[in-house]
Amino acid sequence: MLNRQDSLRMKLVWSALICFVIPLAVIYLVTNYLTKDIILDKVVMNAEDSLKVAKSEINSVFEQTLNLSNFVLMNAEIRQMLMVNKAELTLQEQKQEYAVNFSKLSRILDDLFIQKNDFQVTILGVKEPFYTNYSHSDLNPRLWYERKWFHQLNELPIFSTYWLGEQIQTDKMTTNYVTMGRPIKKTASIPIGYMIVNINERLIRPYLTTNENQEMFLLDSSGVVISQANPSKIGEKLLWWKPEGMGRTIEIERKKYVYVEQKLESNDWRVVSLIPMSAAIDKNKQVLFVSFIVQALFFSLFFVLLTIRISALTKPIRDLSVFVTKIGRGQLDERNNIRGHNEVGHLAKTIDFMLDRIQEMFEQITLEQAKKRKAELEMLQAQINPHFMFNLLNSIRLNILIQGDQENAELIKSLSSLLRMTINRDNEFIPLEEEGDTVLHYVKLMNFRHANQVRVAYNFEAGCEQALVPRFMIQPLIENAIIHGFEQFDGEIFIDANKEHDNGRELLRIVVRDNGIGMTKDKLKELQAKSEDVRDPQESENKSFSGIGVKNVFQRLRLVYGEYVKTTIESESGVGTKITLIFPFECKRAGAQHVDGNSSG
Repeated sequence: MLNRQDSLRMKLVWSALICFVIPLAVIYLVTNYLTKDIILDKVVMNAEDSLKVAKSEINSVFEQTLNLSNFVLMNAEIRQMLMVNKAELTLQEQKQEYAVNFSKLSRILDDLFIQKNDFQVTILGVKEPFYTNYSHSDLNPRLWYERKWFHQLNELPIFSTYWLGEQIQTDKMTTNYVTMGRPIKKTASIPIGYMIVNINERLIRPYLTTNENQEMFLLDSSGVVISQANPSKIGEKLLWWKPEGMGRTIEIERKKYVYVEQKLESNDWRVVSLIPMSAAIDKNKQVLFVSFIVQALFFSLFFVLLTIRISALTKPIRDLSVFVTKIGRGQLDERNNIRGHNEVGHLAKTIDFMLDRIQEMFEQITLEQAKKRKAELEMLQAQINPHFMFNLLNSIRLNILIQGDQENAELIKSLSSLLRMTINRDNEFIPLEEEGDTVLHYVKLMNFRHANQVRVAYNFEAGCEQALVPRFMIQPLIENAIIHGFEQFDGEIFIDANKEHDNGRELLRIVVRDNGIGMTKDKLKELQAKSEDVRDPQESENKSFSGIGVKNVFQRLRLVYGEYVKTTIESESGVGTKITLIFPFECKRAGAQHVDGNSSG
């Protein structure tokens, strides 16, 4: 037997080993193949996100420059200054005109460029400089006329721009700029001036600074570097770059790179990104290595746990066999206490549960027998006590009448009748007329108790007084109106009843309304929600005099009449509350018996 168990255990261990190692090898090979494309897609996605941010920031700088230059080109006063015919003026007049115009331009343009230290703005006439926001010792504006590209401004359409990257050398240093030139034309072909804006390259460079494995370039349409995190590469022409487009991976000097580009909206320049393929591969190898190590650790842990688990599985089976033998001998107080999530554990737990249930049944039978004897005794007492109480109340009432106290005698009569209706529960349905009498007795007692005068008025359509209604259906509504609607003050309650017809069915409509304090909208919503709650009302609200709350009234009607019941609650603060009950009209009902609520015994 022992050798057979050991053989089974070893078979399970070897089976688990094979089922784990084969998927582990397959997962490693498939992951190694698939993650290359996944890593490449992830690298391209991250690079595109970085480029979108850089492109957005660079476009923002260029768009700002275009907007400022548009203001200059569209300014009528500036255009008028540039269109002055200096040939008609004397030298002295030309100097005066230049001074005046320079002053005007300073006032207009300083508001635009005074806080933009990285912008050099030059407005040129056709033959001589007119305005700059920088010192002429740093850069002589007359030199713009000598630039090789300057004559191309005359060929540009009106409102067009010419962009290029330049290195401007002064006595102090050499500075890289992004230069934008725009002609200011009188007509489509006649220039009256030029506007040149130099943007310091250091304003763009921070947007191209990323991590150590990624290089970003701002290239013009010919592949010349306009801006880069490494200033030494600015002005270099990238021979490997092709304007017609590149693939996701390229090879530069026998090294593979991941390539991504984004085109600017302001001009035909591009922001490009290069990431060494080796960095992506290293990340892939690192992911695979970590995955393999984690799986190997889990395998080792799994092997140890499996060995312990298989060894432990045989012990519960043996213990359960011994336990069942004891139960068969009649030792029902024993419990195996074997637990687990396998079949043996569930079986042992079920056996313990069955034994517990058997013991509970023994105890329950003993308890029920004791309760039965107690209930029989209470039944005898209940048969004696109500008759004794009614006879006693009638004797008191008769004695009060003899003394001539008619008012208190009537109160005793109302109390006796109300108690009889409460205690006598042989029938659930009574005529509407008797339900009304019960309400009158109740209101009379409440008026006496609270020393106030609540008046009840009836308006029953002919024939409605004999309609059968559930006992204590209206009384809880009246009680609610007295306690909450009048708040111990005087008031009036109106009870109306009439017949209605709906699709050939005869319905009884009962409306209970008062002129009390009413309810706010929030309180009304809360009461409506409670009336629609399907929980046991005894668990959610206090009992009224009859043991039946307002919510219970609605639920009783739904249980008795089902879908044919309609209940509504309307209330307005300071006006009063109106409750409407609609249910089938019945004058005869199986099992219904007449209960005299006016009887005093």
